[in-house]
Amino acid sequence: METETTLETEATFEETKKRRFRPIIGYSGSGVVLTCLSVISAVIGMHFALGGSLGPALICLMFCGFCDMLDGPVARRKKRRTSKEKSYGIELDSLADIVSFGVFPIVIGYSVGTYELAHGLISSEVVVHVGIAALYVTAALIRLAYFNVMEMELQSKKKKRKYYEGLPVTSVSILIPLVLSISLILSAPVSLVYSIMLLVFSIAFVARIKIPKIRGRYLILYILLALPIALYIIWNIGG
Repeated sequence: METETTLETEATFEETKKRRFRPIIGYSGSGVVLTCLSVISAVIGMHFALGGSLGPALICLMFCGFCDMLDGPVARRKKRRTSKEKSYGIELDSLADIVSFGVFPIVIGYSVGTYELAHGLISSEVVVHVGIAALYVTAALIRLAYFNVMEMELQSKKKKRKYYEGLPVTSVSILIPLVLSISLILSAPVSLVYSIMLLVFSIAFVARIKIPKIRGRYLILYILLALPIALYIIWNIGG
């Protein structure tokens, strides 16, 4: 009886929302705003990357990660979200992630000279680098699509995620700046390191490995790790 009452209440609430006039399609909310800010930051970062400004591009990537880290918890704080709003949030988040953490890192590769043509000619080295870039985006796409399916299944059963399968694509927002910063400190060949890094990420995205879900105190650790990296980038990597 209680279940029936709950279902009726949810149905009534959804009907009320349907009757509200919306000038544009989609659903609004603070979580949606943060997700959109991530994409905006990625587009600005791509502009910097294509202009050869590696530092600002990496800061934009880190900001994308910051937005992604907050959009889920912020969205869940909204009371009485409808099932459509929840599904919309999942879809929007993954579509944003393929831009911010799939395509954007490839564009950053232009900043470090990974895809640079020698005298306008396509070398075998560039072909390999571009091949790895294509593999990276494809693996990220597969990872995000799989995540969506599993997340919707968990929500239908009203269960919470305890771990991720495969490396979350959003983790590159901190890993790429970290690896590039270390490479620059050690004077390593950055373009080569970048391609190897993308290849490793490609495998990790689709590997059947369990990654603990970051929450609570781990989010604080994430921020503590990000701050020194951001400061190093601001002071040592030119724009």
